[in-house]
Amino acid sequence: MNNIPNIAGRIRDKKMFLFILVAICLTYNGYAQTEEIIVKGSISYISAQNAYVKFTNTDGIHISDTLYIARNNNLIPALKVTNLSSVSCVGTLIGQISLSISTPIFGKIKIEKKPDEPVRKESNEPLSVNDQAISAIPKDKVPKRDRSQIDGRLALSTYSTISGAKTDQRYRYNLSMNVQHIDNSRLSLESYISLTHKSNEFKLIGNDPNKYLKIYSLALKYDFSRNTNLTLGRKINLNMANVGAVDGFHFETMQRNFTYGTVLGSRPDFYDYSFNPKLMQIGIFGAHNIQKENGSMQTSLAVFDQMNKFKTDRQFAYLQHSNSLLNKLDLFCSFEFDFYTLKNLRATSTLDLTSTYISLRYKPWKKLAVFVSYDARKNVYYYETFKNQIDSIIDKESRQGLRFQFTYRPAKLLNMGGSGGYRFQKSDPTPSLNAYAYLSYTQVPIILTTATLNATYLKSSYIDGTVYGISFSRDLINGKVYAELQYRLVNYSYKNSHTSLRQDIAELSLSWRIAKKLILSADFEGTHEPGNNYGRIYFSLIHRIGGGIKANNKRFAKVLHL
Repeated sequence: MNNIPNIAGRIRDKKMFLFILVAICLTYNGYAQTEEIIVKGSISYISAQNAYVKFTNTDGIHISDTLYIARNNNLIPALKVTNLSSVSCVGTLIGQISLSISTPIFGKIKIEKKPDEPVRKESNEPLSVNDQAISAIPKDKVPKRDRSQIDGRLALSTYSTISGAKTDQRYRYNLSMNVQHIDNSRLSLESYISLTHKSNEFKLIGNDPNKYLKIYSLALKYDFSRNTNLTLGRKINLNMANVGAVDGFHFETMQRNFTYGTVLGSRPDFYDYSFNPKLMQIGIFGAHNIQKENGSMQTSLAVFDQMNKFKTDRQFAYLQHSNSLLNKLDLFCSFEFDFYTLKNLRATSTLDLTSTYISLRYKPWKKLAVFVSYDARKNVYYYETFKNQIDSIIDKESRQGLRFQFTYRPAKLLNMGGSGGYRFQKSDPTPSLNAYAYLSYTQVPIILTTATLNATYLKSSYIDGTVYGISFSRDLINGKVYAELQYRLVNYSYKNSHTSLRQDIAELSLSWRIAKKLILSADFEGTHEPGNNYGRIYFSLIHRIGGGIKANNKRFAKVLHL
């Protein structure tokens, strides 16, 4: 457009200049039309002033953009974007909006929409009468059914541990796919499949596929109507999240604020997560949901009969409740009650509370948030994990028990927070204590990075010690390349063996968005111990499949159910 005055100077005929100018404007309007896309994200962490939101990617989201929450099928401003990376962004809270980890977040992005090209060649294939009639229906009069949408990720990753001359390398291939309304039909597909093997085990996969191949989700759903559906396959029902995956049939129907359903199938095998028809189970559930402008409330109750070799092994009830309707207060809790179980091969019918989790978040002031939780669920033990030794110990010892957390923002660029935990179990000879604190400053002068100091203290029945760390992170190239540098000093002692663990850990993480749907991540970690040095290298290449969730304001209500 800056060249137009020069062009006008060379064109003597004003009518010709006006004609060219009009043509340019028409051409620009024809190719610069935009359409609005609504993308859905999830909150991964909430501080006193900020919320950290994860998306499949952040294409089209910019600093100072507004993110929204849904209230009665309307978009309510909730966050203002202050920083972003390739797959997540940080936003400051707008007004007195109450958010929790379970709150869906939506962003509006605009993409250029080119005019449709005219069809220049007609097909010689004959069309049925029904197909011709459907093709003749205007797009806005197609029967009310959601259009086909595909969203997924294909990830290839490699993880190597180097110790002296020995190198242990593992490979992982992940495929997650969500296809809504296949070919505009009533069928939908969801899947999450992972294949993991070591460098010398690739030829052994065919001999024992269940050892290497893990299917966490693989299910087909058929919608009888907008409110009733039937799913076949392996799936985790969100109304009974703690129950885990069920292999079989999932039936669900919704009437106003109430949802009812039943599941019939089996549990995955305890040892390799494969299909095991001997572990049959059947359950029914009911849920009640309320959505208001100031928050939401959800309560669900399920009753299950679990079998082993087709004989009842356990009968229990599962209760789940979340509530954000109260001002400045968010509550989530879940309980399991066993009313029939086998103990020492003898049937027992007494009521027994076997699982408890309660989480309470209170935000008395704009800059302060307080969290209290109690976790008496079963702990998780990993056969294999990408975490290093000290992170695995901290994760295991701090997951259960009573926990207190807080976040505080004393100044615009300064954040601080901490947590403390206490656990006492019958299996522990002494109580376990843990504490964590951090201090973070955004946009450090000159280097323009985010610097964070942190410290961890852990005392349990078998280990006692501290971890001190410092990290620097920043976007290097406008959200295309993100880097983080971290150092940690570990000093632990094992009580039973009277030995110590002294480590210096340095870590460099890089994330590079190669293309719009292609992201490469790399992590390099070096550990020094007295008499021993070893390192860990992690690479991940992620390709996004499909275009995500699309909607305009009239179809936004459909997006909320995806």
